[in-house]
Formats: sequence, C-alpha cells, structure tokens
Amino acid sequence: MAQLYSLYVVYRDGRTLLQKDFQIENMEPDLVTGFLSAVSMFLSDLIGRISEDGKKLRTLEREDGRLRIIDREDVKILLEYGKNIYVAVFSTDDLPAIRDRMRTLINIMERQHGELLENWLGDLSHFREIAPQIDLLFRPYAVAERYVPVRVHTVPKSQTPEELHALLDVIDGNRSIQELAKELRQPVFQVMLEYFRLQHLQAVQLERRLRIEVLVSPKD
Repeated sequence: MAQLYSLYVVYRDGRTLLQKDFQIENMEPDLVTGFLSAVSMFLSDLIGRISEDGKKLRTLEREDGRLRIIDREDVKILLEYGKNIYVAVFSTDDLPAIRDRMRTLINIMERQHGELLENWLGDLSHFREIAPQIDLLFRPYAVAERYVPVRVHTVPKSQTPEELHALLDVIDGNRSIQELAKELRQPVFQVMLEYFRLQHLQAVQLERRLRIEVLVSPKD
C-alpha cells in the first residue's frame, strides 16, 4: 500500500495555502513550494523543447504541458492542477486512488473558494475548515508500516478498548508497525487500523519522522 509523506496546496504564484505533514518533520512550507515551482517551470520548458524520434517526451507532462510527477524511485512527488491552485503530494507510489483524492481536494477548494482564489490577497484563515477534509481524504495512506508508534502514558490503558490492549502491550517505542504486526501475527493493515483508533484516543503517537530534505535532495 502506498504511503504519503506530505501534502501541499499551492496558489498559482507559488504561495502555500495549506500544508499537511503525514510522516515528515515540519519544514518551512514556502521552501518546499518554491522548490516545486522552480522544478516545474524548468522541466516543463525543457520537456517542451526535447523531442525523441520526432515526438515530445510525455513521461513528466500532461496534455497541457504541465509537470505531473517528479520520480525519485523511493519517493514520488505527484501534482494535480486546478484553475488557480495545484496540489503536490510526496508519496511512495503514484496510484489512481491518490490522484482521485487530490482532484477531489481541488474541487472542494474551488467550489468553496473559487471567487476568492481568483484574486487571493494572502489571508490563510479562509482555508482552515479544509484541513479536516484533508485528513478524511488521505487518512488511508497517512501511516507507513515502517514507522514506530510510541505510548502516551498520560492516557491509562484502562481508558482504551480492551480489544486494543494487545497492541498497547507490545508498543515499546522501538519497533515499527510492521514489526508489531509480525509479533501479533496480524495483518499490517489491521494493526494500522488499531493504531488509528489508539491515536484518536491520544494514547499513541508517531515520533520517528523523516526530514523532507531527504526527499528532495539529490541522490548519491
């Protein structure tokens, strides 16, 4: 199953409207969107000039010529465009289901704020109510099986459902969700679902997180 690292909703001029970190340390969002804008402009121009056997290269562009994906093998930066905004998602895979959710998010924002986005003056408060919808749309891809859950001991075990106690008992802050699933002899997806329930109760959290520099830095 694909996992997401981070999501950005970007205005047409490169300013960040919304940011959601799933598995990376927080970073100044405008640095990321500046990177995306620069790469997008450069590659779109380059691809438009290069031909191979008389045909334009299509691996990185859409029919409208805009950049669609930056592929580093271990992480992919997916891009989908609306009229005045675009959405960028850092993901392990390029799946139709993820792109469907990206387009749904664009449609939500343009339906609710289309007039505002025609000439946005920089007030981010208009978009706060979109954040919970991002969580709902992308939650199935928000936790990677290799990440490590950590107990929040301010929430007693007695305040969590009994069917989740087996998972709580093996969470030690050192082993990943995948390793815990192996010990419990349960499918990884089942353990992820149980983790989501414990996270909703604020009994666990993820502390092992990637730095986004790892995702955008050149490979060795």
